[in-house]
Amino acid sequence: MPLTERAMERFKKALHLTTPIIALYDAAPDESFAPMVEAKGRACSFCYYPNWLKGETLVVRQAEGGSFMNPTNGCPGLQSHLGFQKQYPPWMANFLTDGKNGAPMGEGLKASPELAQEWLEKINYPEPSGDTVLLGPLKLAHWEEVRTVTIFADPDRLSALMTLSAYWSSDPDEVQAAFSSGCGMLWEVFHSHRKDRPVIGCTDIAMRKYIPPEIMCLTVTPGRFEQMVDFPDDAFLMKTWWNDLMDSREKKKSS
Repeated sequence: MPLTERAMERFKKALHLTTPIIALYDAAPDESFAPMVEAKGRACSFCYYPNWLKGETLVVRQAEGGSFMNPTNGCPGLQSHLGFQKQYPPWMANFLTDGKNGAPMGEGLKASPELAQEWLEKINYPEPSGDTVLLGPLKLAHWEEVRTVTIFADPDRLSALMTLSAYWSSDPDEVQAAFSSGCGMLWEVFHSHRKDRPVIGCTDIAMRKYIPPEIMCLTVTPGRFEQMVDFPDDAFLMKTWWNDLMDSREKKKSS
């Protein structure tokens, strides 16, 4: 069933959702995506969260210059996880761990460079069709160009989104929490899935400073999102106990 604005409003109303729903588009920018902002320097994609709140679309262009430490079109991880660059510096495993082997720093994210290198070698990069990828408010007119949908939410709504995304499955591991950069969870990790699995995101420590402390996110494929939006009337989102939770939160805010 094709997505409609009416179905989207029902979905957001049932979730009591006021935070952004962001699509990743494998597309070239044009005026239909306006207003737009360009990824510059080494900025993290999530530092544009305030722009998404204002309805702006982030344009990430394939870098044609710069270096790992002095990038030109967003951080080097973003360029890699969007499929524009497929090679890291030889010291990348050390960058993620101990800072040795000429790495400019060590992030201490894995127990050893060997483990970090194993993770790097498992990355299955996406293949964008052009030299731009867009991140911005979901526009149904561009549905065919959407590759993933990301819904930002607090823990209450994230719980509901996780439950809804697994509503049609008996697999207890239907939803995954992958190890990756924040931007890696927006598209790249889906190329390493054993199947279509929703991804709990916003767990990258480095990107969390750019979003409110209570915000997490769930990223899904377009097909999964269509299914979620078309949830049946007897699903939990229409039950009293879900709305009681939302009402109790609102009462606590106003008291």
